[in-house]
Amino acid sequence: MPKSILKKNPWRRPWAGTTSVLAMLLLGLGVSLGTAPAALAHDELMSSTPAPGQRLDRSPDSISLTFRAPMMKLGYEIRVVDSTAANRVEIAPVLSGATLTQPLPADLPEGEYQVRWRVVSIDGHPIDGSYEFLVGATAKPGSFDAASGAKTSPTPGPAAGADQIETDQSAALPGWLIPAGLGAVAGLGIYVAFRATARLRRATTDN
Repeated sequence: MPKSILKKNPWRRPWAGTTSVLAMLLLGLGVSLGTAPAALAHDELMSSTPAPGQRLDRSPDSISLTFRAPMMKLGYEIRVVDSTAANRVEIAPVLSGATLTQPLPADLPEGEYQVRWRVVSIDGHPIDGSYEFLVGATAKPGSFDAASGAKTSPTPGPAAGADQIETDQSAALPGWLIPAGLGAVAGLGIYVAFRATARLRRATTDN
């Protein structure tokens, strides 16, 4: 059969190339989304000072929480509650990247305290948690149960205006967007490599 007929096959489907592109892109997107949970597992508390359950000889100067990734400067707070449900925090916390610091009064009496924190991750989702620490040698644990909630007024914090909220939320990309984009790029790369290999194979056959 002449080579010209092989190169210009009238029965070749015109949409075959488009179908291949879509298939490769979907393949890359599926692989990327399949690994998305691992890639997005960044919005969690990594360390705290004092540590959960730690007993201190004297009142700490501050509470420091460090997260896996920077948090949004919006809607964050820390409460340090004693066994009578009184909030011992007097001033606003300070957020610097992935670290949230709450200054404390210098005269916390002996006892058990519960740290209740709340932040907003960079993808716009609020996360919160709590833990206890002890001050003094005679302080006894067990003042709080798992269902205990804050019964005090919110900690004074920075006032976030509508313009700040809109800016912060617009700057936060949806969590699925990055892996989806990487998947599309990966799929396109696979398609380009596939087409290059096919051309090389045809060239070798023709020669």
